[in-house]
Amino acid sequence: MTKPRVARIVSYLNVGGVEKRLLAVLERLKDDFEVEVICIHSRGKLAHFFEEAGIPVTVIPFKSRLHPLSLYQLASYLKNRRIDIVHTHMYRPNVSGTIAARLAGVPVVISNVHNVEHWDSKRQVLMDRVLLPWRDRVIAVSESVKRDYIGKVRSAPEKVEVLYNGVDIREFSSEFERGKIREALGVSPYQKIITCIARLVPQKGHKFLLEAYRHVEEMRRDVVLMVVGGGPLREYLESYSEALGLKNVKFLGERSDIPKLLSITDVLVLPSLKEGFSNVVLESMAASVPVVITDVGGGKEAVDSGVNGFIVEPRDPISMGKIIWKLLERPKTAIYVAIAGRKRVEESFSIDKMAQLTKQLYYSLLRAKIA
Repeated sequence: MTKPRVARIVSYLNVGGVEKRLLAVLERLKDDFEVEVICIHSRGKLAHFFEEAGIPVTVIPFKSRLHPLSLYQLASYLKNRRIDIVHTHMYRPNVSGTIAARLAGVPVVISNVHNVEHWDSKRQVLMDRVLLPWRDRVIAVSESVKRDYIGKVRSAPEKVEVLYNGVDIREFSSEFERGKIREALGVSPYQKIITCIARLVPQKGHKFLLEAYRHVEEMRRDVVLMVVGGGPLREYLESYSEALGLKNVKFLGERSDIPKLLSITDVLVLPSLKEGFSNVVLESMAASVPVVITDVGGGKEAVDSGVNGFIVEPRDPISMGKIIWKLLERPKTAIYVAIAGRKRVEESFSIDKMAQLTKQLYYSLLRAKIA
């Protein structure tokens, strides 16, 4: 029996939560589906990992998301490949991929929404309203994202399905040589480590983390803040760190060894001002690291504040600093929270569960087309 053919459409495969999770899910779908990835901008840094896993990556560059020739090229490719399911990610691929899929006569079209308020303008919201009838399903990564999407696009609730992010727990179960990792980063065995893993962009709220860390550093001098991620705000944040007089902040840039970094982390902080459903938070919980997050997006759907993590208001560095200090000062509390966080991910947010639910959705939508 021929496997159904699935094309996941993205802009590019750069280092990020969406792309890493996509690879993990597609690896688990290969037994049931013929899967491939189409990039409509460029390949990206992770493309070779997909190809090494036996997942083809094709680039069909778009001059603009509605460019007629680009849409024709993508539609022709989908038709020639006899694709059964097109599954798109993020706003621009959602638009271009939906139109091209319908032009190609693809039976099932799915779009993924990964963040709240993911539109840049009212025009984009209108575009999503226009294209909604062409989509068989919209996937939201949290109930919060679903509510936001329904409210903005005026979708029928039954058309939007929540499919939570998942984590490959095995990645965060390995034993690492923590001493060597610390030595390579210039961190002593006695220093506590606060880590933030996020793109250096305004929505991630790094400015408020630096202010929170200042309060922690005033009370303890044995603490290091590791800021992991690349982005346009790096120079500004480094300057702001210096202006605050912070002594032990390390900007590490983009890293591919997140499990290793989490293995030496005492507290993970995500100070976002806007968030859909953070993969980094789930990864930290899977690594048995206590998390401190802000009350935005779908965070509450994974973190029960005071039980398996802590939630503070966004833009509140004083409260954030107090919680971080509490976790450093009370190691037993940190351990209890970390254990509960790991259990929460094992029960509800594994990558295997995400892949299984994706498989069920694909077959359900395909059967509906045949019936």
